[in-house]
Amino acid sequence: MLSLSRLRSARTFNLLFRGLVLALFATAVSRAQESGAISGRVINQDTGFPVPGATLTVAELGMSATSDLGGAFTIREVPAGPRDVIVVRDEFQPATITGINVTGGGVSQIDIPVAPVGSNIVVMEAYSVSADIVQSSGIGLLAARQKASTVSDAISSDQFARLAVGDAAEALSKVTGASVVDGKYVLIRGLGDRYSNTLMNGVSVPSADPDKRAVQMDQFPADLIESIVTTKSFTPDQPGAFSGGSVNLKTKAFPEQLFVSVSGSVEYNTNTTGEDILVVQGGGGEAPDLPASLPNRTAATLAARQGDFGLAESLDQATKAFHPAGFFPTTRKADPDFGASVAFGNRLYFGDEGLFGFTASVTYDRSYSHYSDGESNRFLGTSAEPINRLLLTSDTSLLSVDPTAIGVPAGTPAFGVTSSSVEEATGAFVKLAVRPVGEHEVTLDLFYNESSNDTVRRGVGEEAINYGGSIFEVYDLLLTERSISSAQLAGKSLFPALNELQIDWRASLSSSTQDQPDYRTLAAVYDFNGNFVNATSVQPNRYFRELEEDATEGGIDVTLPFAHRDREHRLKIGGMASHNERTYGEQRFQYAVNPQDREDLEAFPGPVGIVGRTANSVSFGNTITRLQEPNNYEGEQDITGVYSMIDYQITDRWRGITGVRFESTEINTVPAEVPGLTPRPGAIDESDTLPALSLVFAQSERINWRFAYGRTIARPTYKELSDISYEDVFTGDVYLGNPDLKLTVIDNLDLRWEWFPRKGETIAVSAFYKKLDQPIEVLYNPALGSIQPQNVEEGIIYGLELEFRRGLDFISDGLGDFSVGGNLSLIHSEVTIPPVELAILRANDPGAEDKRDLLGQSPYVLNLDVSYDRTDWGTTATLSYNVVGPRLDLVNFGPLPDVYEQPAGLLNLVISQRLSSRWKLKFSAKNLLDPDKEKTIGTEIGDLVFSRYSTGRSFSLSLSYLFE
Repeated sequence: MLSLSRLRSARTFNLLFRGLVLALFATAVSRAQESGAISGRVINQDTGFPVPGATLTVAELGMSATSDLGGAFTIREVPAGPRDVIVVRDEFQPATITGINVTGGGVSQIDIPVAPVGSNIVVMEAYSVSADIVQSSGIGLLAARQKASTVSDAISSDQFARLAVGDAAEALSKVTGASVVDGKYVLIRGLGDRYSNTLMNGVSVPSADPDKRAVQMDQFPADLIESIVTTKSFTPDQPGAFSGGSVNLKTKAFPEQLFVSVSGSVEYNTNTTGEDILVVQGGGGEAPDLPASLPNRTAATLAARQGDFGLAESLDQATKAFHPAGFFPTTRKADPDFGASVAFGNRLYFGDEGLFGFTASVTYDRSYSHYSDGESNRFLGTSAEPINRLLLTSDTSLLSVDPTAIGVPAGTPAFGVTSSSVEEATGAFVKLAVRPVGEHEVTLDLFYNESSNDTVRRGVGEEAINYGGSIFEVYDLLLTERSISSAQLAGKSLFPALNELQIDWRASLSSSTQDQPDYRTLAAVYDFNGNFVNATSVQPNRYFRELEEDATEGGIDVTLPFAHRDREHRLKIGGMASHNERTYGEQRFQYAVNPQDREDLEAFPGPVGIVGRTANSVSFGNTITRLQEPNNYEGEQDITGVYSMIDYQITDRWRGITGVRFESTEINTVPAEVPGLTPRPGAIDESDTLPALSLVFAQSERINWRFAYGRTIARPTYKELSDISYEDVFTGDVYLGNPDLKLTVIDNLDLRWEWFPRKGETIAVSAFYKKLDQPIEVLYNPALGSIQPQNVEEGIIYGLELEFRRGLDFISDGLGDFSVGGNLSLIHSEVTIPPVELAILRANDPGAEDKRDLLGQSPYVLNLDVSYDRTDWGTTATLSYNVVGPRLDLVNFGPLPDVYEQPAGLLNLVISQRLSSRWKLKFSAKNLLDPDKEKTIGTEIGDLVFSRYSTGRSFSLSLSYLFE
C-alpha cells in the first residue's frame, strides 16, 4: 500500500508532468501558428522537366531544402511573413523568388522555373522575379501540358479542391473529350472502353469488372491523387493498347505535412430513398459440393418401388444441400445512400537526407438504385414492319390486349420493368515512400477494393412470339461480388556522375475476382384469362459463377539526358512484360417442377426433396437437376514490349519526339470439355511494330502547335475470345464468344493548337484522325436473340475538339471570382459493313449504304461549366452540364435498323463551403434534368424502344474535417 506522502508525491509528479506536456503542446501550437512551410517543384524553364538536386534557401534565415527526383521540395518551420527563396543548381542560372507569403500553420505552394545556363530566354547570370509573377504564369500547368511531349490534358490536386471533386471519376469528367458513364467508367473522345487504358503511376490497373476493360474510377479518392494526366497521342514509352486515351493516376508520395481527413456523406434520390424496393428473401449461398451427375427423378421413383431408396435419398440430399433462399422477392424501404472516408499521411525525416512518407485511406459506400417504369423490348422484321418479340413496357396502350380485360389475378405486378439494387463498396489504399538519399527513391502502393451488388429485376409484359401473345412474368435475382487487390513496388534512381542518368523500375502483382454465388431466375406465363400456362422452357434455374484473374507486371525505363548544340535532349529506352491468367467456372442447376399457379410462384421452390415415403414408394416435392456446363474456360495472356525514343530540342522553338515500340501479344483461351460439344480454343499470337512521331512548335512562350502520329492496338477480352454461351433469362439474349477474333491495329494522327493566356486558363483547338484495321464490333441477331463480337474490315474516325477555360475578370473586375469552361468534341466515324450483313440489308433495301457508324462512338461530346471561387470566403460552386451524342449500341444482323443509345444530358451543381480552417461542407445536386436512359431502334414508323429507364435526381450533403 502506498504511504500518504508517496501518494502526494505521485500526484505532484503527475501534475508537473501534465503541466510540462501542456507547456510543450502550447509551445508547439504557438510555433505552428507562427510558422508555415514553402512547398512546390523546381522546373526547367525551357523543357518543363523537373530539376532534382536544386538547393533552395530562405534568404536571411539560412533554412534550406533540396529538390527531389521529381523536382519537389518542402522547407518547413519558416517564420510567417513575406520571404525570399534563393535557388541554386549546377548548370542552371541562380534565381531568387521574392515575396512568397508564408502564413502561420499553412503551406505556401509555388512552382519555381529555373533557366539553364545559356538559355536564350534569360541571359543574366542571376535573376530575381516576384512570386506573384511566377504564380500567375502557372508554371505547374505549363510543365504538365505546355511542355508535355504528347497531346494531353492534366488536372492536378489544387484543381480538385476548386472543383470540389471527391474522386478520380468526378475529376475526369472535367477533361476535354471525356465522359463518365454510370458515375465510374470514363470514355475518351466518345470511344468505347476497349480503346482506353488506365495506369496508376505508370502501371496497368486491373478492372474490378472482368467483362470490361474500363476501370471503376470512383474507387480512387481525390485526397490521395497528386495529378491525373490523360494522354491522347502515343509515345513509345506507353503501353500500346489504347487509341482514345490513356489515363495515368499519380498518387502522392510525400505529403507536405501531417494531415488527417475525415468525411461523411448522405444522399437522397428521388427514385429510391424511402420508396419500396425489391429485395431478395434470405440472400443466397455458395454452390454445394455435388457430383457431376445427379440421380434422375423418374429413375429414383421407379427404384423406390423396388425397395431401393438409394437414388431417392441421394436426390433428396442434393436438393436440400442448397441454401433455402426463396425466389420471389419482397419489398423494403430504401435508406438514404451513405458514404464515409478517412485519409491520413505524413512525412518523417531521418539521417542527413533521409525522408519517409506515407498516405493511407479507407472508404465505405452504400447506395441504392430503383426504378419501376422501365422497359425492355425485342423486335424482329424490317423498319417498315417490325414485329414485337417481348414487350416489357409500362405503356399498356401498346399491348395487343387491354390488361384490365385480361383478368390476371390480383397482386400481379404492374406491366413494365422494375429494377432494384443495393450496392456496397469498401476500399483501402496505402502508399509508403522512402528516400534514403536525395538521388534514390522507392515506393510501395497497396490497393484493395471489394464491392457487392444485389439486384432484383422484375418484368411483366406481352410475349408475342414464343407463347402466342401471352403475358410473361420474369424475375432475375443476381448478387455479384467483386474484389480487386494490387501491390506495386517502384523505384527511381538518379546518377549525377553519369550525366544525370535516371532509372525507373516497377513491379506489380494484382488479382481480381467476380463471384455470383446464387443467380436465380424465375418465370411464369399467363394466358389472356389470367391462367398459368405450363411452359416447360421457362423452368427456374440457379447459377453459381466464379471468376479469378491474376496478373504480374514488371518494367524498367532508362533516361539519359545529353547536350548537343547547347541544348538539352533525352534518350529513353525500356521494356515491360506482363503475365495474366483467368479461370472461369460455372455450375447450372434447374428445378424439375415449375410454378403451376400464383401461390406456387410466390412460394417457389416450395417443399423440396422427399415429402412422402412408404415401404415401397416415395413422393417428391421439387428436386434439382444439373444442366450442361459449356461456359467454363481458362485464359492466359502474355504481353512483352521494348522501346527506344528520343526527345530532341531541334531549335529554340521546335522539338521532336520519335521512336518505336515492339510489342508482342499472346492470348489463349481453352474451354472446358463438354460431352456432345466441341468448343474451340481461342488464340492470338502477334507481334506489332508501333512507331511514333511528335513535333512541338512553340510559337511563343504561351502558344504551342502540336503534331503527332502513332500506331496502337486494341485487344479482345477473354470473354470475347472464348467459345462460350451465356443466356440472359430476363431478356432471352444469348451472348456468344468468338474464338476467331483478331487484334485491331489503329493509325492515329493528331494536330493541336493551344494557348495558355494566364494561370488556369486554356484555349485549344484539336483535330484528329484514326484508321482502324479489323475493329471489333458487337453483332445482335434478333432471330436468334444472340449477341456476338466480330471483326469488321476497316473503320475510320475523325473529329475536332474545342476547349476553353477563362476567368471572367476580362469583362469586369466584379466578375473576377467567376470562370467559365467547356469543351466540345465533334466526331465522325464509319466502318465497312461485312459482305454477308450487307447482302441481307440490300435484299430488303437495294440502296442500303455499305458503311455505318463505329460501335460505341458518339458524334459529339459536350462539357460546360460555370465556376465561382471566392477564396477569402472559402466558397466554391460549380454548375456543370455534360451530354454525349447518340451512339451505336448494338448492330442488328438483318434488315431491322441498329440499336442506338440516345443522349441523356447530365446537369450537376456542386457547392463547397469552408466552415473553418478544419471543416468543410459540400452540397451536391446531381442529374437535375433526370432524362430517360434510352436505347431505340429508328424505323419508318417511328422509334422503337429497345430499353428505357430513369435513375432519379440525387441530392447529397457531405461534411469533412481536415487536420494539418
